[in-house]
Amino acid sequence: MRERNRLALHEKFCTLLGSRNVYFDPPSDIHMNYPCIVYKRDAVSNRRADNIRYINWYPYSVQIISKDPDFPLFDTFLSNFEYGSEGQPFVKDNLHHSNFTIFT
Repeated sequence: MRERNRLALHEKFCTLLGSRNVYFDPPSDIHMNYPCIVYKRDAVSNRRADNIRYINWYPYSVQIISKDPDFPLFDTFLSNFEYGSEGQPFVKDNLHHSNFTIFT
């Protein structure tokens, strides 16, 4: 079931980006086209009460990478997810990276 959710998330990323330049945990030697979204799974987060696990959250680390420092998705990305946070943006090799963590 988690794989099906990830594939649905992948399609949502493609829709938000407006292209198929979405990469799940890509190997280091892959050639990426920009702008793109790169994402990977993080450790499951759960909440407990009375020694019972009652909710699991499945976090993903997401990077939006663009040559354009004013790429519109940088500012609107989190509005498409109920739970998430933004990390520190940075520039590397003239590419602008915005980091996010989202929970599904």
